[in-house]
Amino acid sequence: MKKRLMALMLVIVLTLSACGSPGNSDEKESTKAQETQNSVADNTEEKEEKYAEHVTISLASVQVNESTDYNNGDDFTKWWRETYNFDWDITGLSWDVWAERLRVWINSGDMPDVATWDYNHGEAMNYIEQGLLYRLPDDWKERWPNVAAAYEDSQLGPALEEMVGGTYLLPKPIFSTVKPTEKVVPHVTCYMRKDWAEAVGFEIKDYYTVTELLEYARLIKEQDPGNVGDALVPIAARPEMALNIFVKSNSTHAAGGFYKDADGNYQWGPASEDTLTGLQLYKQAYEEGLISPEFYAYTGSDDNAEFYVTGVAGLTMFQGMAGAMTTCEKQIRDNLSLEYDDVVHTCFVIGEDGKYHSPEQINYWTAVIFSPNISQEVFERYMDMMDFAASEEANIFIRMGFEGVDWKYDENGEVVSLLGDQVASQKYPSVYPCYDAMYILADEFQLINPSYRKEFRDRVVELYQGKYEMGDEESIPSIDWDVQLYSSDAVNKLSYDWITEYAELVLEEGDLETNWKNWIGEQEYLIQPVIDELNAEFGGK
Repeated sequence: MKKRLMALMLVIVLTLSACGSPGNSDEKESTKAQETQNSVADNTEEKEEKYAEHVTISLASVQVNESTDYNNGDDFTKWWRETYNFDWDITGLSWDVWAERLRVWINSGDMPDVATWDYNHGEAMNYIEQGLLYRLPDDWKERWPNVAAAYEDSQLGPALEEMVGGTYLLPKPIFSTVKPTEKVVPHVTCYMRKDWAEAVGFEIKDYYTVTELLEYARLIKEQDPGNVGDALVPIAARPEMALNIFVKSNSTHAAGGFYKDADGNYQWGPASEDTLTGLQLYKQAYEEGLISPEFYAYTGSDDNAEFYVTGVAGLTMFQGMAGAMTTCEKQIRDNLSLEYDDVVHTCFVIGEDGKYHSPEQINYWTAVIFSPNISQEVFERYMDMMDFAASEEANIFIRMGFEGVDWKYDENGEVVSLLGDQVASQKYPSVYPCYDAMYILADEFQLINPSYRKEFRDRVVELYQGKYEMGDEESIPSIDWDVQLYSSDAVNKLSYDWITEYAELVLEEGDLETNWKNWIGEQEYLIQPVIDELNAEFGGK
């Protein structure tokens, strides 16, 4: 077994406990938020002098809620604004226009001071070459050590810095102070109706091959243990999650990855036989009616809703974090009057070869970029805020709110939430995404957040570690930075929507293998130049 996280989790909790003295359990809600947070930030005269000049910070990001007042809406954002003496000027970006809006702003030299960017390597190299992104000062790591430490954890930041000779963006690490496995693997997880599985005599395990999941789906389709009737959907999966369940579980590089074969030559993942295996299982599920006949029409979380809202699905897949499990628990109880522990089992999918498949995930999601026209005052102010946000003290503050109002220390020195069923971002809407995702992402805190049930937190760690332990260097290969940071005209021409590409192959009439081979042949004019370049530059053992 690989190294376990439980001891580390205990250390983190004890570290958090040491960040301030135990709160008074009798302190009333009326206590001012500023007073309760004196242990988190020191409002000294020196700090007040440092931030004497009021600034406005323009920010563009996805996940912004247009109905939230990020300047005066709640005590949380007021604390930040008063502490750092600034106002927000926020532009919310929807997922569908996010990349294009930023692309236009960056190329026109008209981007906001700060933006959350869905990093694209080819574009990054072009922007850096043209001077369209702010270059951080050479001494930034000494000036903002908490950001620097988290930046190192992102993996991408240091690799890109070495390549271009400076820092032009700050990738946001998914895990920093807490990391469940040596390599980061995906956290998406299957949610199964445990009661239905038990009713049809299907074994409850932590992981299944697709073949085993299809057997479960056939059993519940035949026996209908939930008395759902014609509405039954054995496996509810929108195309994105169907890709995860059927194809990615069998093919490590199915989503367009280039990898070295045993001879040291580069190959293209979608053309591998493992990808065909996954597609064949995908089509089999579709043709047998084990997934919805209209799975391709699902939008949003329609597939998940069939599991925990209408209760007609026997299995679905979505996020595998403690917050998602908490959401599922509430939905199951509110909509179906069922108890999560009685009817839900979480598990993951392995390949037909008995291994868990996924390339090592780079430990980041999105990046912070700055306008080349940002003022020094605004840049330094935002970096100061990020440095605080990346500290251990701020971790609990941002995720849980004000000590004595939203949480306290119990007699054992452990953190106890005072928010009931809420989390801080519900009480203080301004938390998300401005502070919650300012730099270190919230994923890691879900492993230790006492607002969530310990059983859920432990289960998340078990699933992460289970996936990692079911893989090896071949099925969970280390990051190939030669490929990750390779850019050329040929590479920049590649643009695939893998969710749609694979769904269309499954829906296409005729023999799947023939259609797949024809499709691979159609891509050769785009793919072969890239393979030739990679082999010429990095090929060989």
